[in-house]
Amino acid sequence: MTAKHAIVADDELANREFMVRLMQMAGFEVHGAETGAQALAFAESVQPLTLALIDHQLPDARGVEIIPKLRAAHPQALLIMATMHDHRELIDEAFGIGIDIFLVKPHGFMELFRRVQEAEGNYESLRQMVMDQYGPRPYRGVAKRPTTP
Repeated sequence: MTAKHAIVADDELANREFMVRLMQMAGFEVHGAETGAQALAFAESVQPLTLALIDHQLPDARGVEIIPKLRAAHPQALLIMATMHDHRELIDEAFGIGIDIFLVKPHGFMELFRRVQEAEGNYESLRQMVMDQYGPRPYRGVAKRPTTP
């Protein structure tokens, strides 16, 4: 069986260590990264990358800058952007650049862990999901703004 490799990039040590432990419990070989550069360097060194959880605000980059690079190098990876900011514009931007899951911290951590365990390696059902304080739900696309007559 091929190892499942994961990256958890978060500059907050408590969040990073918690998610690293959860993903290890879910059967991943996990690399924790404090910066986007560290995450990208690790992603270059591993084949295949199965999962990457990237914080929206890292010291050297935004998640929306890192995700496209990860998507290009690892098209099949499950890519997750984690943030405390659940603004609709950010959600739409994140899905537009290639994420699979938009996770609102800290509410989505345990939900992600549970869903990854249940998926048993078949992550297709997790793509296009939002995980926040209201629970998991499918991403429905860019919100249409009402037009005024």
